[in-house]
Amino acid sequence: MNPNGPDDSARSGGQDLSIREDHTAERLICVVQALWRARDRQNIARITARAARELTGAEGASFVLREGELCYYAEEDAISSLWQDRRFPMSSCVSGWVMLNRAPAVVDDIALDPRVPLDVYRPTFVRSMVMVPVHARASLGAIGSYWGSARGATARELTLLQALADGAALALENIALRERADEAQARMSELEAETRDLAERHRALAGSQRQNEALNELLAHDLRSPAAGILLTATARLRDRDLPERDRRRWQRVLCSAELIQRTAMNLLDTSSRQLGTLVPRLDELDLAALLQDVADILEPFAAARGQRIEVRPGAPCSCRIRADGDLLRRVLQNLVDNALRHSPSGGAVHVEARRPDARWVEVVVRDEGPGIPVHLRDHVFDRYARLDDGGAYPSAGRGLGLTFCKLAVEAHGGTIQVRDNEGRGSCFSVLLPA
Repeated sequence: MNPNGPDDSARSGGQDLSIREDHTAERLICVVQALWRARDRQNIARITARAARELTGAEGASFVLREGELCYYAEEDAISSLWQDRRFPMSSCVSGWVMLNRAPAVVDDIALDPRVPLDVYRPTFVRSMVMVPVHARASLGAIGSYWGSARGATARELTLLQALADGAALALENIALRERADEAQARMSELEAETRDLAERHRALAGSQRQNEALNELLAHDLRSPAAGILLTATARLRDRDLPERDRRRWQRVLCSAELIQRTAMNLLDTSSRQLGTLVPRLDELDLAALLQDVADILEPFAAARGQRIEVRPGAPCSCRIRADGDLLRRVLQNLVDNALRHSPSGGAVHVEARRPDARWVEVVVRDEGPGIPVHLRDHVFDRYARLDDGGAYPSAGRGLGLTFCKLAVEAHGGTIQVRDNEGRGSCFSVLLPA
C-alpha cells in the first residue's frame, strides 16, 4: 500500500476544482465584456441566455424582459423549445414573481411549487429551475436556468447566475443611455437646423423692416411738408374776421384734415423702431387746462361733421400746470380724443378732464360712448399697427399708430397710460403724468 496515495488523490481533486473555478471566472469576465460591447437588446439576450446555460450546466436557459405588466421571453438556449417570443402576465409566472420581488427563485421540483403554472411547463422538459432578477434602478427582466430532473440549484450556480444578471443589467442600462444620447444628439441637430433657419428668417425680416422703416420715413417727410403748408393757409384764412360763416366751416374742416395728416406722419416717425429709444421729451411748463381746450378746438370740426360733441369738463384747476413736452403731449391728447370720436356713435359725446389724484401726479381722462374694448383685447390696443376687431363689437379704425405713439410719449415722460371701462358705456383712457 502506498501511504501517500490518498493524500495525492485529494490534492489532485482540489487542483481540478480550482482550475474549473478559474475557468468559470474567466468565462464570466469574457461574457460581461461581450455584454458591454453589445449594441442592442437582442444581442444582450442572446449572449446572456447562452452564458446562463453554460455557467450553470443547465439543459436550458431563458432571458426574459419586462414589458409593463408582461414578461416577454426574448431569448432561449435549450435542448428543446421553451417559450421564446411568448408573453405572460407577471402575476402568473415565476419570472414575474422574481421581477416583482427583486429576489431569486429556486424551484427544486416544479410540481411542488405553487408559483409555477404547471399547464405552461407541462409540454416542456423542465422539472427544476432557478430564476434570478435583472435589475438596476428598476426591474428590467430575469434570467432562468432549467433542468430535466428534480434537483436543487447550488449556491455557486445561484451566485454565477446573479453575477451574470448584474452584468446584463448594466449592459441594458448602457443601451438605454446610448439611445437617450442618440435621441439627444438628434434633437440637438434638429434644434441647430431650426436655429439656423430662424436666424436666416430673422435676417430677412430685419432687412425687410429696415426697408419698411426707410419707406415710412420717406412717406412721413413727404406728407409733413404739404400738410404744414395747408395748415398755414387754413390758419391764415380763419384769422380773417370778414370770412363768411360757410367758408369758415369749410376752412375749419381743411385745418382739421391737415392736422390729422401731419399728426399721422409724426406718429409714423416716432413709432418707427429706430425711434423707440430716442423719444426724449423737451420739458417746459405747460397750462394743462389750456392745452385740453386747444385740442378740443382743433378737433371740433371733425366732431361737428359727425354730430358729436367734445366736452372739456372743468375738473382741471386753472393753476393745473405741469412740466412736459408741449408738442408731444398735444399729440397724445389729439390722438386720444380723435380715437374716442371715431369709436363713439353719431350724436354722442367725448368727455375730457384733468385732475390731481395727489400732489405728485396729474391724471388726464378721455371717455367715449362707444362699444368699449373687450378685456382680452386691452393688452393689445397699444401695439404698433394694432387695429382691433372683435367680430364687430369693437370695429377697427385708424392706422394702428396713434395709441402706440401715446404709450411711447407718456412713458418717455415717466408716466403711464391704461384703458378701462367707462361708467355706463364705452372706454376710458387714463394718462398719469408726474406733476
